[in-house]
Amino acid sequence: MSKIDIATLLAPKATDVSYVSPDELIISLICRTDSYKFGHPFAYPEKVKGMSAYGEARVPSTSVIVPFGMQIYLKKFFTRRITMADIDAAEQFAIGHFGRPLFARKDWEKVVTQYDGFLPLIIRSVPEGTPVPGGMPLYSSTCLDEDLAWMASGIETSLLRGNWYGTTIATMDRDIKKEIKRYFDISGADLGLLPFSLHDFGGRGVTCGEQAEIGGAAHLVNFMGSDTVEGVLAANFFYKHTMAAFSVAATEHSIECSFGLDNEGEREYLIHVLTKLAAPGSIVSIVIDGKDVFRCAKTLCEDPEIKALIIKHGESGGKVVFRPDSGDMLETIPAILKLQEAAFGSVTNSKGYRKISYVGIIQGDGIDRQGMAIKAVYGKILSMGFSADNVIFGSGGGLLQGVTRDTLKFAQKASAILVDGEWVGIAKDPVTDPGKKSKEGVMTLARSKTTGAYVAARLDQAWDEDLEDVHVLVYHTGMLYNETTLDEVRMRAE
Repeated sequence: MSKIDIATLLAPKATDVSYVSPDELIISLICRTDSYKFGHPFAYPEKVKGMSAYGEARVPSTSVIVPFGMQIYLKKFFTRRITMADIDAAEQFAIGHFGRPLFARKDWEKVVTQYDGFLPLIIRSVPEGTPVPGGMPLYSSTCLDEDLAWMASGIETSLLRGNWYGTTIATMDRDIKKEIKRYFDISGADLGLLPFSLHDFGGRGVTCGEQAEIGGAAHLVNFMGSDTVEGVLAANFFYKHTMAAFSVAATEHSIECSFGLDNEGEREYLIHVLTKLAAPGSIVSIVIDGKDVFRCAKTLCEDPEIKALIIKHGESGGKVVFRPDSGDMLETIPAILKLQEAAFGSVTNSKGYRKISYVGIIQGDGIDRQGMAIKAVYGKILSMGFSADNVIFGSGGGLLQGVTRDTLKFAQKASAILVDGEWVGIAKDPVTDPGKKSKEGVMTLARSKTTGAYVAARLDQAWDEDLEDVHVLVYHTGMLYNETTLDEVRMRAE
């Protein structure tokens, strides 16, 4: 039989036509919107000389919202000048899109000529990371230019998008972290491991790189373990951090399978990883479900040479983490813990729960944002007398994906217009859905100095002296204000 030449089979054929893509798609802030927004400058009554809008998560006040992402959004988009070329491109799009020039060219030209290409908006927001009740104003957008008042609401699409996703991830992560901490507290687990108890494997499960950046950074408000490099880089860059998250040396199934999945290949695989990938004092994670997860776990725990390597690595300050993934985690994890304890021993902590020496487990499959699997696993292992820090979790598609704008019922609504020098509150109040009633006025969030309670407040009305404004200025007509750091965000989110 002749040898198959794979290189020839994969090479371009005469019928394969090559091409290059020399152009880059550039979308200005003008076009980062919904189509129907193009006609709105012509739709408002002429009496409107100013406008204010606000964004909120329309969930009950018993829910806690953790705002995150505004600074990423502003730094990404509000630091870029709008140019006449951007205006020309947007106008040409509008002509083709609507079949007529439904485009406020004079308004956008004023942005370029009078405001140096920056939007004449005033944006204020809750300091990122601050836990606030649901249903409260998280940010506001106001325009005081009488010709461009519509922009306060016209920016809704991108401004809302820049806030709801990161906020949803940070909010739900905080809930999961609190639940994990409960199990740590009950079992006397090492709270130093809590920030690493839910590792981000979500980079490949999101829709695009930008989502990996925003969602991955949002995860780092509450946790410090991540394999989503774009999210770590975004957190470092946009929130001025040296290194926002950490990871470890780890194998994947292509590595495991390349050694062969029989007993001999499996043993070679494990020894190779423990001698080549596991540096002294480090953590190494070994995937073990390429074939028989129980056989592989048993080999790790009972093969004399491999066991000796794990103990030596543990005595250097390192740790070997088993990653079982496949199968019913409520069966595999308890079985592996028993093998690990029998092989490496355990230490009983002050609360009477056992921590296994030298090794651990990471469950990286089937972990969703609702945390049901996490609760089930911790409930099971605590019932066996093991402390929660014997097992940590990794989450892929269920961590950064699987949420929508409706998860926390995010909305942005115009709430006030300036008419004849006076602010007039406006709001929607649909009789068919009272839950969609919006707020009136130039909105902000206020806090009682006495009780610490939060309330929605109007800047266009007098306040009780007991209230203090919570919103801070983050953007004003071309300038960014009150930059925050990831350390500050994390501190607020505690």
